[in-house]
Amino acid sequence: MSMRFALVSFLLAVILFAQIGPVSAQTQNANGGPRQHIVLYGEDNSPPYAYFNGAVMAGAYTDILKHAAARLPQYDIEFSGVPFKRGIELLQRGEIMAFYPPYLDPERNWVSRYSVPLIEQTVMVMCTQKFARDRVLVNYPVDYIGARFGNTAGYRLVGEKLFEMARQHEVTLEEAHSTEINLRRLLAGRIDCYVNDRLAVETALAELGVDRAASARKIMETAVLGSHQGAIAYAPDDPGKWPYRDEFATALDAVLRQMYEDGEIEQILHRYMMF
Repeated sequence: MSMRFALVSFLLAVILFAQIGPVSAQTQNANGGPRQHIVLYGEDNSPPYAYFNGAVMAGAYTDILKHAAARLPQYDIEFSGVPFKRGIELLQRGEIMAFYPPYLDPERNWVSRYSVPLIEQTVMVMCTQKFARDRVLVNYPVDYIGARFGNTAGYRLVGEKLFEMARQHEVTLEEAHSTEINLRRLLAGRIDCYVNDRLAVETALAELGVDRAASARKIMETAVLGSHQGAIAYAPDDPGKWPYRDEFATALDAVLRQMYEDGEIEQILHRYMMF
């Protein structure tokens, strides 16, 4: 009897495992079918846009995409973070399918496609009062000869002309991992100027505990370099590694356009613009 009971128990366990196994191996969509798993990689240290909050990706771009993901039940969308420079390198090598939020740049011929624009950001030049005091800073970057610039690793916001001036030793360009590190160095006078998005700078200064009055005594905005639109950049897929990429990107774009029309994206951004 004990052997028969053991055999029956074993068979029941096998049947139960067979029924449960496939469900645990892949999530299900609203119609009961398998959901395609997607990993969206974002920049891990660029508040308020995309950053790690503990072990969870957060920020304006991430919030927009998480709201969009809720409208795409056919996909199981995971958010992961990497440093900006590494994200660009992984994307360029085709090791990840998608990375946000590189600016729309037609010169990146290795980007297969971009999503619809998510956020428009204003890029400015910040310099120390000491550097700017005795200079006429009208034409960027030629009026900045001799300056020590900080740059967030992997960013190209300073422009190709400034990179060329650095190669010619007309300016110095020093990279650091984050906005906060560059601003600390700028406030301490260890660099003369720094280029980044205005809201990112304001957010970082607030995180550092530096109010507007205190920052105005040490640093000032000396130029606006224009507006750039951030988006998801998709890697090329020549080997067919992500056969679902274009279908996913098209579906996501449709949701993002609807979110714009509904005013949902504006509502999300408003929460980050209180500085």
